[in-house]
Amino acid sequence: MVKATRGTLVKCDASIKAMLLDIDSKHRNDFIIEELDEEHVLVKETKIAELKQRLQSMMKERLKEPESSESES
Repeated sequence: MVKATRGTLVKCDASIKAMLLDIDSKHRNDFIIEELDEEHVLVKETKIAELKQRLQSMMKERLKEPESSESES
């Protein structure tokens, strides 16, 4: 019997796709149904909101700016 999974097509650049794949691999491949090409992945429809939240959290961690020192004043 064939089993279908509803998905949402996500278009992103290569760096974001790498982050999505990293998140997916750390969570037992629970988000991504299929990698289509360099810019597209098919994500489980029910997991889009959670994946977005995890991606935003990961981006905040990676993009934190270093604190400036007090002696620069």
